[in-house]
Amino acid sequence: MRIQDLEYYLSLAELGSFSQVSKKFQVSQPTVSLAMQRLEKELNTELIWRDPGHKKLALTHPGHILLKHARKMVAQYHQAEDEIQKEAEQKLVLGLSEIVDFAYFPSIEQHLSDHFFTHLRKETVNGVDALSKLHKGQFDALLITGPLPIEEKLTVIDIPHPPLRLSEDKALPDFKLSFVYQEDSLQNSDLALILKELVGAIVSAQEKDFTLISKSE
Repeated sequence: MRIQDLEYYLSLAELGSFSQVSKKFQVSQPTVSLAMQRLEKELNTELIWRDPGHKKLALTHPGHILLKHARKMVAQYHQAEDEIQKEAEQKLVLGLSEIVDFAYFPSIEQHLSDHFFTHLRKETVNGVDALSKLHKGQFDALLITGPLPIEEKLTVIDIPHPPLRLSEDKALPDFKLSFVYQEDSLQNSDLALILKELVGAIVSAQEKDFTLISKSE
């Protein structure tokens, strides 16, 4: 059963005219007629009573039963369509320190599903602006270096990591690596599921891959 056929059917029940339905949907009148024939064949019953002489039509008793259910079916289909579209457009905006994007994120993304990347937009950010942009809603989460102030509304996860080396005998000074987000802002959002996967990927990378990281020039 086609949703489009049901939409034609609902309009036909409302307008009472094949020609008006064809005009509404900008299709030929035979297209609408064929759709009605398909429905009747699928349900093995007559849905529409036609009076060719007076050019009138009416729904049969089975037709009224279908009308009641078709309204719900079409409404639920469009609701599902809207929710799927919304989910597809949902993005988690992740702010990364430049060194994190270069040295650590490649290990993290190995633990993320392909589906995750359709919902991710990552941008590099400096530490000075990071928290301000998080509070303003420009970022949903941060993976950044450097010390952070203690704030009640923030969830901060310290990420253990190996040192980065400029050469075999020279390491960069140690620095703090933190994953930061405002948990309250994501509790009732589809982004919460995306965030959960990202947290899991960071933990997995920290345990399995970060020990292998050593960037040298």
